Amino acid sequence: MSALAKQEGSGRSISTSPQHFLIITICGRYLALDAEPIQGVLTNEEASPFQDLVVQGTVYGVIDLALRLNLPSEGLVEGARLVLLKNESSRKSVRVDQVHGILKVQKSQVLPFPAQFRGPERRWYLGMIPFNHSVALILNIAWILEDQIQTPTSSSERYGMESVVAAQGAAESKNQRC
Repeated sequence: MSALAKQEGSGRSISTSPQHFLIITICGRYLALDAEPIQGVLTNEEASPFQDLVVQGTVYGVIDLALRLNLPSEGLVEGARLVLLKNESSRKSVRVDQVHGILKVQKSQVLPFPAQFRGPERRWYLGMIPFNHSVALILNIAWILEDQIQTPTSSSERYGMESVVAAQGAAESKNQRC
């Protein structure tokens, strides 16, 4: 089937449909979440950031995304939010330091995740999008919602995150030159 095939019931072609991302910050890093699985955003006053949440009778487990991404925890920052996510089999919430809002981008603006990253970070991120003279790394929501027995802490995964941070820094300096 052609990439320009029409979506059922839609007058738009697949190739020109914009994507929507919720741009967030965790530990000083811009990250992007596909907006479709987002069920809501709560303040810390509306819910405890460290306990499972019950929202309209539905339980959302809490995920420490900073820990899963091997980022240094800054503790609970003022203005932090909880983002509620769901897929077919799971409902979870993640604490984020800041919510910047929804960003609408064309598919052509989504940059692939650099090929030099061959470790576990290939599962964490789906690509990058330019944001605020930097880039926001697009998080893989399926990976976020996976049940975790323990948080990855192997040296290869720690180094994987350090290389991703380096790539984000390089992209920031390249964006500043543009």
